[in-house]
Amino acid sequence: MTAFHRTIIWAKRTKMTSLALVLVFCAFVSLSDSACFHELLKPGAKYCTDGYDKSRHPIGSTWTNDRCTRCTCSSSMMDCCDTMGRAIIKTEGCIVNYDYSTCTFKVFHPEDPTFRCSYGAVGK
Repeated sequence: MTAFHRTIIWAKRTKMTSLALVLVFCAFVSLSDSACFHELLKPGAKYCTDGYDKSRHPIGSTWTNDRCTRCTCSSSMMDCCDTMGRAIIKTEGCIVNYDYSTCTFKVFHPEDPTFRCSYGAVGK
């Protein structure tokens, strides 16, 4: 086998390895949930502490904080998920306005409110 053939085989292996890694990373992205997080409690804990406002909540309670994150406190962990999601704007010139009092958002064009903006939402 010549050096040329070894180089071609090595290049193909490298390409296949890179492709395999990309596929693995894509699988991890689809399995992750960026809108939720879980926090283990210390053994014997009597309450959960909200990471946003540092408020304490008793075991068994559920609440929504001022950043539209809904949390549930169990005896072993605190589970929290975003209830509003975050906008991904696809149309140039459009902006997003988050309303944390109603846990909603609006995407609009500031110069022409009748203009229809294209957007997606993640995390809800």
